[in-house]
Amino acid sequence: MLIAAFLIFLLGTGAATGDSFQSHRSQRSPVDVGTNAAKSMHRIIDLVDCQDLKKLCTHHKSTDNLSMLECVLTFSSSQLEELSEGCQHAIWLQQRQLQLPTWLENEFLPTYCPSERSKLESCLNSINLWSCLDQQRLKMPQNNACHQHLRRSYEALGPDYSSVDEFYTACGSLVEQNKCGRVNIDHLPSVLSQLGTVQCLQASVPKSTLDAVCLSAVNAIELQRGLLELFRVCDEDLASLCSQEKPGTSGGFKCLIRHKNHPTMSPSCAQQITMRDQQMGRDYRVSHGLAKACKEDIKLYHCRRGVSEDKHVRLAQILLCLESVSKNGTKLAPACLTELSDHRRMLMTDYQLSPELLSDCADDIPKFCPDEHKAQLVNGLVSTGGEIIHCLLEHVKARRQQRRVTAQCQRGLETLIKVSDAGEDWRVDPVLRRACKPVVDVACKDVEGGEARVMSCLVERIGTPAMLPECEQALLIIEYFVARDFKLDPQLYKHCRDDAVKYCRAKKQWDDAQNIQMDPERGPMILPCLHRMAYSEDEDHTLRADCFKEVKRVMRQRAISMDLIPEVEDYCLNDLSLFCADCTEKGSEMECLQKNMDQLQKECKVVVVKYTEEEAAHVELNPVIMNVCGEAMQQHCSAILKSGKDNGDMMDCLIAHKNDADLRKDLRCRAAIEHFQIISLKNFHFTTKFKEACRPFVQRFCSSSATKNEVVACLSEVMRNDTIKAQRHQIPKECRHQVKAQLYQQRESIQLDPKLANACKRELVQFCEDQKGPGEVNEKAISFEMQGLECLIKKTSRLGKQCHHAIFMVKKSELGDSGTDYTLLNTCKEMVYKFCPSTDSAKLLDCLKTYKDDPQFDQRCHLVVVNRMIEQNTDFRFNPSLQSACGKNIDRYCSNIVATALPNEELNGKVIQCLKDKFRQSALDEQCGQEMIKILQEQALNYKLNPLMQTFCKSEIQELCKAHMDADEHGQVAECLKSAFLQKQIIDRNCQMEVATLIAEARADIHVDPILETACTVDLLRYCSKISSGNGRKLSCLKTLLKDAPNSLDADCREKLQRRIEMFQNADDTLALPPEDVQQLVQQVVASPARKFFLVILMSATGLVFLTGIFLGRATKRAMGLKNK
Repeated sequence: MLIAAFLIFLLGTGAATGDSFQSHRSQRSPVDVGTNAAKSMHRIIDLVDCQDLKKLCTHHKSTDNLSMLECVLTFSSSQLEELSEGCQHAIWLQQRQLQLPTWLENEFLPTYCPSERSKLESCLNSINLWSCLDQQRLKMPQNNACHQHLRRSYEALGPDYSSVDEFYTACGSLVEQNKCGRVNIDHLPSVLSQLGTVQCLQASVPKSTLDAVCLSAVNAIELQRGLLELFRVCDEDLASLCSQEKPGTSGGFKCLIRHKNHPTMSPSCAQQITMRDQQMGRDYRVSHGLAKACKEDIKLYHCRRGVSEDKHVRLAQILLCLESVSKNGTKLAPACLTELSDHRRMLMTDYQLSPELLSDCADDIPKFCPDEHKAQLVNGLVSTGGEIIHCLLEHVKARRQQRRVTAQCQRGLETLIKVSDAGEDWRVDPVLRRACKPVVDVACKDVEGGEARVMSCLVERIGTPAMLPECEQALLIIEYFVARDFKLDPQLYKHCRDDAVKYCRAKKQWDDAQNIQMDPERGPMILPCLHRMAYSEDEDHTLRADCFKEVKRVMRQRAISMDLIPEVEDYCLNDLSLFCADCTEKGSEMECLQKNMDQLQKECKVVVVKYTEEEAAHVELNPVIMNVCGEAMQQHCSAILKSGKDNGDMMDCLIAHKNDADLRKDLRCRAAIEHFQIISLKNFHFTTKFKEACRPFVQRFCSSSATKNEVVACLSEVMRNDTIKAQRHQIPKECRHQVKAQLYQQRESIQLDPKLANACKRELVQFCEDQKGPGEVNEKAISFEMQGLECLIKKTSRLGKQCHHAIFMVKKSELGDSGTDYTLLNTCKEMVYKFCPSTDSAKLLDCLKTYKDDPQFDQRCHLVVVNRMIEQNTDFRFNPSLQSACGKNIDRYCSNIVATALPNEELNGKVIQCLKDKFRQSALDEQCGQEMIKILQEQALNYKLNPLMQTFCKSEIQELCKAHMDADEHGQVAECLKSAFLQKQIIDRNCQMEVATLIAEARADIHVDPILETACTVDLLRYCSKISSGNGRKLSCLKTLLKDAPNSLDADCREKLQRRIEMFQNADDTLALPPEDVQQLVQQVVASPARKFFLVILMSATGLVFLTGIFLGRATKRAMGLKNK
């Protein structure tokens, strides 16, 4: 039964083994090799060596050669064995002659078919001679003599004539020369009928001297002999393990290979399969199913190119060739595709099918995979295949060098993954198939198979609840290799092949065996190149839409594990082992390298910096963000997702919304965003928009700055100076916008300003342990999460020197540009929309100051605005408007104060006090005077805006004006202090001076005394509307009315004006300090309201001195005269 089934199998596959010499048959010369022998041959029965035929063929009436052939075909094996070798050779020659067109033309047709010769001669040039003749025979009457002889000749050829014909063509002359023709003693099927002939040739002719085509034919017969032996030995195993398969079939052979390590398989069968596996790896023709199904494709696409006909062609070469044809868009025969898929599975199941692994990994297998190796050697241990291969693959990606396989073994494994195309079909790898089938059944059940769609689905599920640990491990092993060769991803290769060839110098063919050593895909070069091109600004060098989509997908999937980012992992193995050995979560290894960036080795740091820069521009490269912020991106940044273009926009969007209500609850997403923000502080290149807008100006102004914070501070200072000097900005608008955005982010959390956090480490613990960032502006914290910065600002006077300096720079930045004030913008968001919708963000504080007393103004925002005003009045450098308006006056009158000031420390209102003095003297420029009026108005309404008064009058306010402290923004505290000053209740000299100054300022301009101005508003409009402001003119108008027509004034105005006049007199007395020199004395006299009185006294004194001199002069003259007498 086994031989009969095997006969059917070989009848179908025999032709496939002869593809290497098919062309020789189709180009047969008119005179065949055996023509001379045919002519000289007599009747077989007359030969001395064939006398036995006379006894054995007595039942045949005729003794011609055709009759003898018919007789021999009926012999049993024992009868055939009794024939001498000479007779066997004669019979072989006669059987061969039946297929020679020359013999048919010269002998057969003239003798047996003379009348039909003209019709039959047309078949002599046919490729399949006897097929043509048989068709012609069927057209003849059955009683026709020619019909009878053609039938007998056709039967005498034997059932295997078509496959044997190729052997005759390839080796006929050599067999004839060495007299090696043998009959089919064992009645073997197909070309195996020539096994005896082949054995004689092998014994008679050295293998090295065999013709290449003949050697190929001999090898094919030997291969089929081995398969016959395998099915003979494995007959019982096939019946028990593969009962659904028939003996001798391709399916039966594959089933036996799959069960090679089954515990019930006999050792002899397992040994035969192992031997067959090794033969198949060296020569694809051992696999008859593949050789038959793909025969035409192998020939058509020249898959044997570079290998002579007498040499074995490795299975890997054929598979690579056929895969390359398929990948490049050409359709293979369906049967060939099926065989291709089956053999890819077989390669991943049994490493012995790959000769490269057997030799290159001979030492690595027992070293790294001892248990799996033992399972292969010791029969009886259950194994389902692929364990050794996966064990070796796992040790390719080991981080420690001593745990990695050798370079040659790694190369062999790379070839195996490429040949098996394991990245295309998850079912090819038995380990992956077993581990991931439960995941596929649940998470990828609706995904269409083919072109790695299921593999892509599995990769997308990494890190999700649907993924199993064993599946993830097996999947990442395969993806490790796919990530290192863009051709192993079918979808990517399909859509991006042309772009890769065009832009990245990739090859046009999927595989090029002749130039494998120069293959640019050997390293991870093509995909990074495609990724760069995906976002190229050059319209002439952009990827096609389908390729762009695939590149984004692959880059997103690769980012889940460092193993899949070869351009980083290959340079950072040591650092990964040193710093990140415990990082196992999705994307955590890259985060680890980023956190330890400053400690990385040089090569590793370079690639991590480069990758982080790309990650900032394209969020799909950030697996943590992609994993935990998916909902946030859909809700807040859907437009960016739909556009497909990122370039840093997505991270900017997430940062802008991270304090929204939904994200404040999503702690994982917020943590991922903040990690990105912290990492981006290390290098300004990590913030895409900032880098693109400001790179040339960083090089110009801030070349010595190392971190992004230093760069931002440097550029901010340049912008601030340009604003103060009212000159054209050296930094363009887009860069200024980015600088402000970065400053704004820094103010959100102290963590985002490492320099500040380090400078104020002690103070944060001491004063703000329960405060975590900006937002707090009074004892009741505003609803922000981060409040530490506001806490430090409130404790400015108690901070250490280093922290104080850092906070000074923060306040200088925030108060100089409201657009960078995180607390102000977030607390006052609604008020900005309501009152200042069109105001430049840099001027928002000034706008909010104007509306802060509006009844509809939010109290939380009001509190922030007032606090900012208090901070501004501590130092003129915190007030850009004052600096701009009064810059020249400060240089003229207050330069000594600025020159002696300590760097990065507040002047505590000293410069503003200097300007106040000059304001009272009407010495300021008009623009500066108007700015001072605004400041003095606010200070009159809120004593806290006057830092000197807060300091010098602290005890007086608490003792004398405690009842008015809660209403300190309506001028009651200042009015209380003025009343106390008038009643001589203020003892402290410094406080007296401050209150006197406050009173005297109102004399210069009534607008700086809001209480008096409010009380006299009607009278000012009625009587003094035409009088210009400044230099006390409005107040003089009211004083004149009070003197000339007191009843014309409103009672409240009259009462407050009288009190102010009395206060002015007391203030003058307090402010009248003893002169330090003659110049000051003259100035005081000239400035005094009683200067006329002083002038009269001076003139009187001068006259008295003159008269005294005259009198004394006369007396002296009389005395001198008396003396002379």
